[in-house]
Amino acid sequence: MKKKLLLFLRTLNARAYVRIFGQMREATWVVASVLGGFFTMTTYIYLYRTLGTGSEFSGLVVLGGFMTPFFLNVLWGVATQLYWEKEMGNLELMLVSPAPLSAFLVGLSVGGAMHTMLRSLAVLFFGIAVFKVQFTLLHLPLALLVFFVTLFSMYGLGIVFSSLFLYHGRDAWRTADLVMEPTNVLSGSYFPARYLGLGLLGIAALIPTTLGLDALRQLLVPSFTVKVLDWRWELLILIGLGLVFAFIASWALRSVEYKARRDARLTLRWQ
Repeated sequence: MKKKLLLFLRTLNARAYVRIFGQMREATWVVASVLGGFFTMTTYIYLYRTLGTGSEFSGLVVLGGFMTPFFLNVLWGVATQLYWEKEMGNLELMLVSPAPLSAFLVGLSVGGAMHTMLRSLAVLFFGIAVFKVQFTLLHLPLALLVFFVTLFSMYGLGIVFSSLFLYHGRDAWRTADLVMEPTNVLSGSYFPARYLGLGLLGIAALIPTTLGLDALRQLLVPSFTVKVLDWRWELLILIGLGLVFAFIASWALRSVEYKARRDARLTLRWQ
């Protein structure tokens, strides 16, 4: 048991290291992602100010810009990862290695979250500095708790999708493109999710970003009143979603490994 745990942690550390420091070598990617998030956020802030809405809308847009890079990393950096590893010929090496497949994806998630944190904090800093957005720090410890629970649920969902996208094969890229914009809308990244209506909210609640972002807005933006649920209930739901996604992800990865060893089809390109 001790050897397995040590192997898991070593694999996690190795995979996270590549994601954290490898992408930092391409500075233009970092600058482009920060500027892209900032300009998108700027568009919505000016729109709300033109319409004469309250200052709380600027705060909720800045928080949405802060959380959006994490969702993009989950979709493009985790969910499609096994498919790309297969295309590059690395998946068969991962499957025959003694390290569990889950260690690779957990390490990828940890590294991706840490790398994305720098971009998100940069977007948050520019949003506060340029638009003079003010947040209350009275409930900062609770907001940090909500934030990390949201990340746990988001990356758990990403690992579930990684197995599904691998089964899709060449459709993985198109599937990721297909779900990206609807998920952005359902998560309420740049508007209160409550405006979606009761029908869509039932679907949107399955996306961790929706409830996590709504809870953060309640805790950090004092004048925010258009909430979906009380942040305490949203935190409990996020914990439940995280545990469910972790269980499904573990089962899905075991199924992938079993299928790969049984008929050796998952490691072949274009299949």
